[in-house]
Amino acid sequence: MDGLLLSTEPIYFECYRQAAKSYGADFPFELYESCVGISTEDAARLINHHFKGTINVTHLYQQTYKNFEEYVRQGGEIPFRPGAKKAVTFFYERGFKLAVASSNIRRWVEGLLYKKGILDYFSVIVTSQDVSAPKPAPEIYLTATRRLGQDTVNCLAFEDSIAGATAAISAGLRTCVVPQIKQPDTFVREHAFKVYKSLEDIYPDMDELLG
Repeated sequence: MDGLLLSTEPIYFECYRQAAKSYGADFPFELYESCVGISTEDAARLINHHFKGTINVTHLYQQTYKNFEEYVRQGGEIPFRPGAKKAVTFFYERGFKLAVASSNIRRWVEGLLYKKGILDYFSVIVTSQDVSAPKPAPEIYLTATRRLGQDTVNCLAFEDSIAGATAAISAGLRTCVVPQIKQPDTFVREHAFKVYKSLEDIYPDMDELLG
């Protein structure tokens, strides 16, 4: 969801930055970039290492959550990524079963998809709260495909992050990558089915994607 369907990543970064300010600390973009697409637990370890234990990461998360929820409550804009709503609608209207496999928490995933009017398009939603091993482990995609009632080889994944793409590829899905913040690493580049600049660009390849 985050970074592929919705442009939440810049908002989350600002919420982290403001939370860190309450400690008199700076939350650099490079640190946030490293946290994209992985679980809150794995991100917490990176954050704790960066700040050498001088910040209570649990409190930092709590303040970040408050900042984001206040942003939403006040009607802050959460835009679709380019081509995202069109792509979801395209697959849904052609009878494909859709799933979200997100490292975010269920409350935010369902709330944001509902807010953007596309929650009902998805047959399955799997979040970090449904798995024991988060992205880049393949469990979240194995869980999603199982709940869809499909073998992984019959499924097409779209991902924006390295961790997410690694998870989908490792699970055996045909994986397309649409980077937002960080470009694919060597493993993802070598194993991804396609890499796109935008979801707007997928339609000329549709026969191949669905073949």
